[in-house]
Amino acid sequence: MNPNQIFANDSVEEVISKTGIARAWLNTDGEDLSIKLDAITLKISAHIPGDSPAVKDVFEPAFKRLIAMTKGAVKVEGYWGGSLHKERDGIEALISGKTDMCPVYSAWDASAFPAAQSLSLPFIFPSAEVATAVSEELYHDYFKHDFEKCQILMGRLVATSEYNLFSRQPISCLADLQGKKIACSDGMEFDIYTTLGAIPRGCSTPEAKKRFANQEVEAVSISDSAAHTAGIYKDAQYRTSANLVRVNLEYGLSHHFWNKLSPELKLIVNQWLRGLAQAGAQLFYGLAGARARLAFKESGMTFIDISGDEINQWKNKLAGVEASFCQRMESLSYPATAMIKAIDDSSKKYSKLSADELMNQSLENPFTNITPLN
Repeated sequence: MNPNQIFANDSVEEVISKTGIARAWLNTDGEDLSIKLDAITLKISAHIPGDSPAVKDVFEPAFKRLIAMTKGAVKVEGYWGGSLHKERDGIEALISGKTDMCPVYSAWDASAFPAAQSLSLPFIFPSAEVATAVSEELYHDYFKHDFEKCQILMGRLVATSEYNLFSRQPISCLADLQGKKIACSDGMEFDIYTTLGAIPRGCSTPEAKKRFANQEVEAVSISDSAAHTAGIYKDAQYRTSANLVRVNLEYGLSHHFWNKLSPELKLIVNQWLRGLAQAGAQLFYGLAGARARLAFKESGMTFIDISGDEINQWKNKLAGVEASFCQRMESLSYPATAMIKAIDDSSKKYSKLSADELMNQSLENPFTNITPLN
């Protein structure tokens, strides 16, 4: 594992030192950002707030980068806070042309996207940037079918940092989890918490915030950056770090937009999307996550790290999750064994690279089989 990847408790200064290429890519100061009169508009929409670091520190600077890369031939309009459509209506919005790119998270619908649940198996990735590279590399071979049968293309896949438990009461061992209602993602994470003895409640982030505030659940499983952005941390006294799971947050792309692009523009926009994926993993889940932890400490939150012996108990409890998943997927005619091996091999390969090297690779050698380029 490369020490220059971004880890769970890195400081702001440490993350900044590891993300120079991503930050430089998003800096368009002094570049020509003029837009052509006949520019093609890319509409991007999401449920995240417009003042979120994901918008201010990643999306909006990336929109300027796209203008520069396409020499003003493509411009972007952003719609935030669910202003264009509800968070779970993304596929319908893409098909209808209401939006061009938006969340279609596999963690919201395990029945529609069963293969992508493999990306949330416990303890399989060392960092968000590695998990992002793996998911994008393997998309064509293992995940494409499920998304494209929904009549949408893939914009970008980005993995979160490790999910932590935010709670009102301390959770430091398996006994503390028993019978606790946990707001979490559907699919694999739901199965993981069921296996550990908790009572999972499948939620989107806005739903989790509401349920936690109303004390309908006793904890929320979510990344640091999202817990801060959504304000979930304000109702929590404890943050438990187990590095148990991370979730892939896919943004779908509409055929309507893609078909307007010339072959040359498709190549450029594809490179931009690959850069956006890595920059999002590194600067929202990495840098914004580090800044979120400062806010948690300032609010008086207690941080709990699960001990090594205790983590081994969690791992033993979860030992059958992968086998059960493979069996279920094989019964649905998915090549589950090959897929899990590919994920493991890809993770080992990218684990050798630093965050800067992964960002550089996304720009200089972008994957070209995620969206059709001809």
